[in-house]
Amino acid sequence: MYLCLKRGKKTFIAYFCTMGATIYKDSIEITASKELKLFVRSMAASYRFVFQQQKYDLVRRADMLELVDLEQVGQIAVRFATTLDNAKMVLTRSELYTFYTMLELVCRSFLTEISDEYKAIALSMNKVDEKRYNQVRSTELSIAQTLIQQVQKDFKDDPEFEEIAEKLEMLD
Repeated sequence: MYLCLKRGKKTFIAYFCTMGATIYKDSIEITASKELKLFVRSMAASYRFVFQQQKYDLVRRADMLELVDLEQVGQIAVRFATTLDNAKMVLTRSELYTFYTMLELVCRSFLTEISDEYKAIALSMNKVDEKRYNQVRSTELSIAQTLIQQVQKDFKDDPEFEEIAEKLEMLD
């Protein structure tokens, strides 16, 4: 499996391209484009913010289901940040599943009241207007949705992935 993130006219488009028919390999190779690295940094920052908010039901339930791994998400974010632009990097299956879980949980959090608090902080800290914030968030969620759907398609029959998916369904 090969992951690349390309810049469109004003938006980013995510592509997962399958190389060969082997699924459930122990690792995948990806190209760490500048856009992908920025996306991962933003999603990891969102994840860290969300899962420091123990007052929210989603956070407590995800933690109880052992879906939250701040340490591993932080390690993945550091790996992306320290990889040269457009260099190849390898993610283990465990890292891919953590990445997938991070995307799922961040997307789900933006369907809850957590999003209001995050938006208020982001607007004040990033000094952007609401229109620009909404454009960036919409683009990120679109990329995340594409990646989530591809991982679901490629790994739906893997028992380890099925366990994660079942836990995520319990959050609905």
